[in-house]
Amino acid sequence: MLIAATFNPVVFSAQQVLKSFLDFDKVVVDEAFADLMRFGILQTRYYAHTHPSQPNYLAAVAADYWGLDHDEVVRIPSNVSTIVDLLEPNNISWKGYFEGMPGPGYMGEASVGRPENQSPNGTWDYVRKHNPFVSYDSVNYEGTRLLNLLSFDDFQDDFSAGVVPQFVMMSPNMLNDGHNTSLDYATNYVRELLKPILTDGAFAEKTLVQLTYDETEDYSQPNRIASLLLGSAVPEELWGSTDDTFYTHFSILSTMENNWALPNLGRFDVGANVFQLVANVTGYINNDPPNVASVNNSVSYPGPLNRNHTTKLTVFPPPNLKLTGAGGKPILKTIADTWKSEARSDTPYDGSGAVYDGDNPPKYKGQR
Repeated sequence: MLIAATFNPVVFSAQQVLKSFLDFDKVVVDEAFADLMRFGILQTRYYAHTHPSQPNYLAAVAADYWGLDHDEVVRIPSNVSTIVDLLEPNNISWKGYFEGMPGPGYMGEASVGRPENQSPNGTWDYVRKHNPFVSYDSVNYEGTRLLNLLSFDDFQDDFSAGVVPQFVMMSPNMLNDGHNTSLDYATNYVRELLKPILTDGAFAEKTLVQLTYDETEDYSQPNRIASLLLGSAVPEELWGSTDDTFYTHFSILSTMENNWALPNLGRFDVGANVFQLVANVTGYINNDPPNVASVNNSVSYPGPLNRNHTTKLTVFPPPNLKLTGAGGKPILKTIADTWKSEARSDTPYDGSGAVYDGDNPPKYKGQR
């Protein structure tokens, strides 16, 4: 996954590239990835939320994955908001670019794609499970939003024309993300993909690029993944450095909220650490989650998207309407209005920054 954003001087444009499952220790010694590390900040304590891929993508744009424990097609009701709902009212442009996507807003599960993108390990090119936006009815019921979900060819057109939006999420196809090939193949591909993006003057504003993975390959180990910050927003004196702050995919949301002084979603975005590069400028204080030592992040917690009938919940939990997020703002007003009838309902979101998995599920409490 690649996310990019622009700085002004705190505000930045973000691009995110999300790649398929691989373990931290394997990725950071790869030659091409190590080459990119010379120009960025390696986040050494960045964790995915669960397995398999899809719930991690959902979490990155909406601050929960609702117990999802599979990669099959899901639909999340329109009263569940995403980062798109935070960006648009603040006139922050956004798009998602997904390699091999057959057309704008394509809703299918996958596309076979070009013959050269097929391999003995799989023939799919674009896959829906790596495009989180189409699973949210708050996006796919809005035609103008669907038109913002495009292919890598569209990204190249936008880049050449100088009209890449302020927030971008990108995901390579199943060949180039390493899923159906290898680590070396994928890292060499992304290094070439990033070359023009990382060139001096590629964007008018300072741009932060996050290159990260959705999950680890080894399910028996804590879900620690490689994540690298690149781009003109990273000062040269920090090239080749490391950041040992604890992060998860929820930190993508808290960082955007902090950077652009946005309201929050009222979910696990509140309390998630902000990328230290940004926190150093804004003055935000990061903390380790209170229960970090007890969580493996390899098994999904209970939720309405969980296939296990013993842990499946019947409804999507309400957001916490009383939280203040990393942007210093309360919950987005439209979210508060949508959920006001649930203002006294218990919720799993307490703003503590605690992390959860199937062995340490979130506890429902009153909103405060």
